[in-house]
Amino acid sequence: MIESHLKSLCEEFALETPSAFDNNETTEFSIASFRVRLAKTDKGTHLSAPFAKFQPKHADTLLTKMMEANFLGQGTGGGVLGMKEDESFLTLSLDLPYEVNYTSFKEAVGEFVNYLEYWKTEAAKT
Repeated sequence: MIESHLKSLCEEFALETPSAFDNNETTEFSIASFRVRLAKTDKGTHLSAPFAKFQPKHADTLLTKMMEANFLGQGTGGGVLGMKEDESFLTLSLDLPYEVNYTSFKEAVGEFVNYLEYWKTEAAKT
């Protein structure tokens, strides 16, 4: 089901068609200026994308703001702000339920991209 939603999204917005899901049930697609990783999970679908390079010497204010957003659930659209395992990029992740129709999927991806844009802007301020 998620494959058809992703295909429809790419067709509707003239996005590059993503490759087939790999053995780990993941694929990637580009939207706006972001490369989004989409993974099938037991509970649904997991979206994640880096939005800015992590710069430790300017990070205190931004990381505090990110932790507050995660704690209060504001400014993330229900997603979670974090960092790549190698601490090279700041990321946003979002889980979607298994039973999601195309309209809800499209809206969730749109909101996800809006939050990526917001946090990219916030990261650039530091």
